[in-house]
Amino acid sequence: MAALATDSAEGLAKLAEQAIRDGTEERAEPRLAAWCKAHPGDSGVRHWLALLQRSLDCREAALDTLAAAREIAPGDAALAHAQAQVALEAGIPANDLFLAAIRLAPGNGELRLGLATARFDTGNGELGLAELDAMLVANPGWYDGHRAYAQLAALLGHPDAALAPIGRALKIFPAAETLHHLAINLLLDAERFDEAFAATEAARVALGDVPAIRLALATALDELGEGDKARALFVALGPARDPGHAVRRARHLLRSGMPGEVSKEIEPWLTREGQESIWPYAALAWRMNGDPRSDWLERQDGLVSIRDFPIEDRELASLVPLMRKLHRGAGRFLDQSVRQGTQTAGPLLARIDPPLGALRERLRLAVSDHVARLPAPDPGHPTLGLRRDRRPRFAGSWSVRFDGAGVHASHHHPQGWLSAVFYVSVPQRLAGEEGRLVLGEGPSDLATGVPALRLVEPRPGRLVIFPSWMWHATRPFSGSERMTIAFDIARP
Repeated sequence: MAALATDSAEGLAKLAEQAIRDGTEERAEPRLAAWCKAHPGDSGVRHWLALLQRSLDCREAALDTLAAAREIAPGDAALAHAQAQVALEAGIPANDLFLAAIRLAPGNGELRLGLATARFDTGNGELGLAELDAMLVANPGWYDGHRAYAQLAALLGHPDAALAPIGRALKIFPAAETLHHLAINLLLDAERFDEAFAATEAARVALGDVPAIRLALATALDELGEGDKARALFVALGPARDPGHAVRRARHLLRSGMPGEVSKEIEPWLTREGQESIWPYAALAWRMNGDPRSDWLERQDGLVSIRDFPIEDRELASLVPLMRKLHRGAGRFLDQSVRQGTQTAGPLLARIDPPLGALRERLRLAVSDHVARLPAPDPGHPTLGLRRDRRPRFAGSWSVRFDGAGVHASHHHPQGWLSAVFYVSVPQRLAGEEGRLVLGEGPSDLATGVPALRLVEPRPGRLVIFPSWMWHATRPFSGSERMTIAFDIARP
């Protein structure tokens, strides 16, 4: 990072913004901290310093910095928003902070969404849902509000009511194309294919024969097992126009037993924007076709690593009651792969609870070591082609808990570079393949016949790291509690 000729508040703001963008926060943070010490009345640089500290997972320091900045500028809505958001991520009750920020910026929709999440985190999710509903009555075209309402309703155990505000809004604005698309996509993600089919038919009546609606209809039919009807629609739509279209065509062709056609269609997308969602289908097609590129993509030594932490039982024991407490308020997202279990909301490893903070840094060190041991850089490979000289950043983190039985359906994480699972507790006396992590197996609903590349036995204290594009699932199990912490590492 080039040094600025003369430090200034404006120059340091640009420095911090660039550091967050390119992963050099550790180099920028001391310079902003020194400026704040020398300029105690500067709230703007303090705001940027807090954002650097947040990006470095130092949220306690970020909250102290934001509190000092707010004393200087109590009417600054952006500072109030940042303070509320960082507190929420850190696991600190943030209702009052969001309400204070809303008083300063009452029209800020992001603050309203943050308040709903804060309500949920403190056991007041029903109030948060009611507040969102009232906002959607007043502003029925609020796209982000509809999406947040749907997910919160599902988490609270009301999946059947998740799309009620969208339905209400469409009665007022029947030609609102974005809301039709949102409803259909939420239903497809939730695997409620009968309802998605009905929603596409309603959208066609309201909007006419729109290509995006025809694509959604083809997808719903395909997922419902109406392959011939789906094929006619896919053919009429022609070549894929975007990565989402390419994925839906690939799923149809795989389900139809045509992996050779999948390869032809998706390979041009492997070098384009959105390729992250395409690679998992290349993996399936290449193995079905006996393509030697499958070994290059999936089987290189070092792409997957298994580490058993020399972690004391008391350290794991201290995690268990905390995780159980968090799961008491957890539910099932509309689009999650968990079956018969719960998944926590929010960035779990951002919390400042001491057991999680200590584990977070151990996990980061393990990921750094994994990255250092990856095979040689390869520009064409989705994992090996990225830079490795940056501190690993968590792109998302959560916990999944099964109590008595459960399963993870096969899925992948297009938002990550590397993904991982850490086992906190595991049922005793699992038989055979029960509860095992399955890497590389094709999803059962695509009927590819592609077998697992690897089965990993779950053990308390075990960490498994693998490429985010790799299909992964769990074998069904029964018994006592199974609890994990999972996370994605952002692409550098």
